[in-house]
Amino acid sequence: MSCGEKVPFSEWRGICFGIPVSIKFSGVDHDDAQKFGDEALKIAQSYEAVFSLWDENSELRRLNRDGSLSNPSEALQDILYRASLLYDLTDGFFDPTIHAYLEWVKGEYAEGRIPDSEEADKKRALVNFSRVQFSPKEILLEKGMAMSLNAIAQGYVTDHVARFLEGEDVSALVNLGEYRVVGDKPWTVSVEGNDISLKNSLAVSSGSGERLSATSAANHLIDPKTGKSPPPQEVVAVEALDAWLADGLATVIAIKGFDFLKLEDVTVRVFEKP
Repeated sequence: MSCGEKVPFSEWRGICFGIPVSIKFSGVDHDDAQKFGDEALKIAQSYEAVFSLWDENSELRRLNRDGSLSNPSEALQDILYRASLLYDLTDGFFDPTIHAYLEWVKGEYAEGRIPDSEEADKKRALVNFSRVQFSPKEILLEKGMAMSLNAIAQGYVTDHVARFLEGEDVSALVNLGEYRVVGDKPWTVSVEGNDISLKNSLAVSSGSGERLSATSAANHLIDPKTGKSPPPQEVVAVEALDAWLADGLATVIAIKGFDFLKLEDVTVRVFEKP
């Protein structure tokens, strides 16, 4: 490259969490972009192996299966601590223990049944993250409980990948399902055709979610207090300093709205679907 020649934008692409992911770089040549991206993927996969619900050997799958987990990794302890912060911040509307209830509802709809209201109340009585016990020695779930960290894990991993890239002193836009900017340069992200100049982290949650029934609004976004799903017309975009926080808040706001939250350094945008 000749002296003074501008280094073009480069992009790395891969697969993580079962979805396409990418990192866009400014001022980094193609070979370095691929090197940084491959290293970032290794970091992301190391965390995915802890939080995955697909991997039978992941810590989270073993915890859900056995109801307890001895000597949990620092990563699992840390993300549960952050989940507890969100649980408190959102008055319990962020609750990873919704997982068992969601799986039951999905199974009922898959069998062509409308979930029975009395049974639903019994299942939802087990949705209470405050009753999960966790320490460096052990994590304990009550009988019938199960957790999913999907509403925070992608943001959490995005933050760790961003910290790695910050150490490489690059300008980049990390997209591991949630976005985070590395460096001082803003990046443009498009949400429902609306351009957002992003300086920190961004998470997007759609009210339509993963549909569970063709004949009702039921989807994977569930109010832990009522069992109801939000209407499918809105897309929520949350910008925050950290991607884990944006990720968790986007889920809560898609379910409950944001008027009840007292938020600092957080920007919420709501877009109507066409």
